[in-house]
Amino acid sequence: MSNLVLTIRESIRYRGRGGHWSWVAHRVSGLAILLFLTIHVWDTATAFYSPNLYRWFVDVFKWPPVAVGEVALMAAVLYHAFNGIRISILDYKPELWKHQKKSVQITWGLFLILFIPIGLFMSYELVMYWQELGSAWMDFPQLSVYMQGGG
Repeated sequence: MSNLVLTIRESIRYRGRGGHWSWVAHRVSGLAILLFLTIHVWDTATAFYSPNLYRWFVDVFKWPPVAVGEVALMAAVLYHAFNGIRISILDYKPELWKHQKKSVQITWGLFLILFIPIGLFMSYELVMYWQELGSAWMDFPQLSVYMQGGG
C-alpha cells in the first residue's frame, strides 16, 4: 500500500509536461473504464439469475450520484480513445515524438470539442429524468423492496 501512496504522491509532485499529465489521465481513464466494465458484467449477469436484483441495479445506476458518474465515464472513454490513437500514431512513426506537445494539445482539443456537447446533453437528460421523479429523486433504491418482488 505504501508503494501505491508513494506512486500517487510522486505522480502529482512531478513537474512533467503534457506527456506526463497525458499519461496520468490515460491511466486513470483506463482504470475507470475497467471498473465500469467489471461492474457492468457482474450486474448484467444477474439479469438471468435474479431479475429483481437486476432491476435494483438499473435503478441504482439511475440514482443521481451514480448517474453523474456516467457522464464521467463518457469523458473517460472519449479521452482514452483519443489518447490511445495518439499513442499508436506516435509508436508507429517514432520520428513524430518530437511533436509530443502539439499532439497532446490536439488530443485534448478533440476531446473537449466532442465531450462538451455530449456531456451537456447527457446532463440535461439526467436533470429531466430527475424532475419527472419529483421529490423522490434522491432516495436510494432499497434492495429489500426489489427482493420482495416490488420495485
